[in-house]
Amino acid sequence: MKHFKKILDIFKNQQIVFWTFLAMLILPNVMMFFTESTSTIVRIAGIVFPLGLYWLAFTLSSKPGKMFWWLFFFVFLDAFQIVLLYLYGESPIAVDMFLNLTTTNPTETTELLSNLLPAVLFVVVVYVSGMVVAVLSILNKEILQPTFRKLQRKIAYGVMALGVVLIGVAYAVDKKFAMEDDIFPVNACYNLALSIDRATKTFNYDKNVKDFTYNATCTHSDSIPEVYVLIVGETARADNFGIYGYQRNTTPLLGAMGKDVVAYYDAITMSNTTHKSVPLLLTPVGSEDDFDGIYYKKGIVTAFKEAGYSTLFLSCQRRNHSIIDFLGCEADEVHNLKDNLPLMAQLPDNALVVELKKHLAKHKSGKLFVLLHCYGSHFNYYDRYDRKGAYYTPDEIPSASNKYRSNMVNAYDNSIRETDILLAGVINALKDTHMSAAMCYVSDHGEDIFDDSRQRFLHSSPIPTYYQLRVPFILWASSEFKSEFPEKWQTLVANQKKPIATNRVTFHTMLDLGGISTSQFKADAAVSNKAFEQKPRLYVNDHDEYRPLDDCGLKDLDAEQFKLRGLQYP
Repeated sequence: MKHFKKILDIFKNQQIVFWTFLAMLILPNVMMFFTESTSTIVRIAGIVFPLGLYWLAFTLSSKPGKMFWWLFFFVFLDAFQIVLLYLYGESPIAVDMFLNLTTTNPTETTELLSNLLPAVLFVVVVYVSGMVVAVLSILNKEILQPTFRKLQRKIAYGVMALGVVLIGVAYAVDKKFAMEDDIFPVNACYNLALSIDRATKTFNYDKNVKDFTYNATCTHSDSIPEVYVLIVGETARADNFGIYGYQRNTTPLLGAMGKDVVAYYDAITMSNTTHKSVPLLLTPVGSEDDFDGIYYKKGIVTAFKEAGYSTLFLSCQRRNHSIIDFLGCEADEVHNLKDNLPLMAQLPDNALVVELKKHLAKHKSGKLFVLLHCYGSHFNYYDRYDRKGAYYTPDEIPSASNKYRSNMVNAYDNSIRETDILLAGVINALKDTHMSAAMCYVSDHGEDIFDDSRQRFLHSSPIPTYYQLRVPFILWASSEFKSEFPEKWQTLVANQKKPIATNRVTFHTMLDLGGISTSQFKADAAVSNKAFEQKPRLYVNDHDEYRPLDDCGLKDLDAEQFKLRGLQYP
């Protein structure tokens, strides 16, 4: 108590409060000087210019506590930025980070925050303490003297002027420099504005797509009973699939199917975030240089539906009011399996197979398209499987750190084995229909698991890594399909070793398999079509720009992984 009182006595001095708040506000900028890969002049400008602005701001009030509260928005940005630096090691608050706040469900949020405790505790201690000191400053009878404020204002103007000069030099010597990209918190504010624009478009999705139509028809004979299943995985990276050569046989069931399963070795995603990647998979926008199209086009479910297919959407993820939900809800039947479960309850993806079988039993003829959305390998990994039957142990994860990496990999690999069970279950269910059937499995993105010296973890980072990009893309077809459409199957196999961007090919491949004709269909983007054309692979960055792989922030470490595995780069 005595020590606490001494601390409070220190902060009765308004000048000390002044300097303390100035240090708090500029702290993320100082940290980013050491984390960002921009030029030295840009990183210096990133400290000096904001410092001048904050300095000037705190001279505008005789009680710095008042200005601290007036600047609370920037205090929030500072805290958010520090947490993200802890998580990803670099980069400003991205558009996708703001959007994740609105689209991540409570379960995912709880799981993530529980593993960010050091960073969360740090910002709570620093900035909540700052709020307390700010209140004390306001209540304090003492004020900053006019002479002090006048002097500091002059210094602030000088620092601001220096900052402007440095920014001018940065523009002159660094062609890639832009304030909205490289100066915090300017970039954070810019990205917030973009995220609000995207959130608004998402909110208005139903209105935006009201008049959209594929004018789709089916070119296959009505007499052919058909069923096609598209499975969208979650956070599965190809490197940990036994079927792709992983040292552990994490996919024994798929592996046992031999040549009946076609696994594309060199497949990458165009986005490392679910809310962006999945719409790109489920619409034709992945093959277009216009990401904005996801807000104005309906998805693959509608295309099949217009062509006369019955449509079904089954999901093991909770609704989050994103475009993914809208695209799924276009189906004739929609079942979110977690809707009636307690908030934190877990449900294995294999529950999708049980539900699928029920619906297949009702569709013994005609044409059916099914979209399955998994929870896959999303962190916490050990919640994605029955731990009593864990194959790789130990799989306890006391905390998300490199210290427990082997445990984390064990848990992650166990989740991949569960995906193997899911895919085998779907395939066997389709076999039992004796219909012309095909299944496609693709993950939205991969995952970092402290794989190299960067100590990166999770996904959705503003700058991607190899591990977040390489994903499984797996196809299977029934013997009935192969007999009915031999050319399509032969083409699938022939294109197996070609480099693909999953978000470009998934939509068009499924339409080609199902015989869907529409002006939106691109034969050169369907790996089942002889017109398929291999094109340079792109990444959709945080500002929704389509960029080549060698211009999206990937590091030499990432390029090495591509080359080590014989994958095309760029």
